[in-house]
Amino acid sequence: MTKESMTLGQLTDILGILWKMLLGGEISWDNVSRETAQSILKDDPKGFATRFVEFVKNGGRFILSGLKVSCASFDPQKFIGNDWAFWKGSKDGNGLEGQEERDKMAMALTEVDLEKSDFLTCLGEGESSITGEEKLIRLRKLNRPLYGANQFMGLWQDYQQNKAGSVLEKLYQHKGITYIDFFGDVLRRSDGYCCVLCLYRDDGGLWHWDYRGLGRDWFVHRFTVVPQQVSS
Repeated sequence: MTKESMTLGQLTDILGILWKMLLGGEISWDNVSRETAQSILKDDPKGFATRFVEFVKNGGRFILSGLKVSCASFDPQKFIGNDWAFWKGSKDGNGLEGQEERDKMAMALTEVDLEKSDFLTCLGEGESSITGEEKLIRLRKLNRPLYGANQFMGLWQDYQQNKAGSVLEKLYQHKGITYIDFFGDVLRRSDGYCCVLCLYRDDGGLWHWDYRGLGRDWFVHRFTVVPQQVSS
């Protein structure tokens, strides 16, 4: 049986719901920037209309897609400063530095799909926080690739190029994610300070990069992103 198309009256009623809630203060446009609105009005009105129709067609639910991003090489000295490098583990009991302890599985990836990734806190029952050192230990026990600097760089470049249409912004819009970090690579400053890279969204709706020391506490909202476990 062929489904009948939505009537003009039904469309008017749908838009009326949106307008009524805006006027009543039940929803707000406060977090939508003028730049975003202008990009719809001037740059892509047809694309916006097409996406809106798909949104309504899906029962007023977002279709989560397009969360793939290409990995990009990361150079600590060029990106952060000359006194930064990838952390090197101890070669022996004398404290000599060995090879860079980078996640080899993550380094081999050329693309990641964050729709098929898990966002982990690694907190145990009754725990409100753990240190970064403890989180790294627990993550390594998962025996999964730990996304690192190359995945961080891919996401950051994607955000610089696509802004509101970036994978990071889609993560926020569809999953409420405002922070992710990358334990696949530990960075070390010349003074011995060790940390991991992270990306976070501020209250104004902009994403930023940063690094977080392993000696600090990790709370429930600080997610680490790793690939989903593949069923055997």
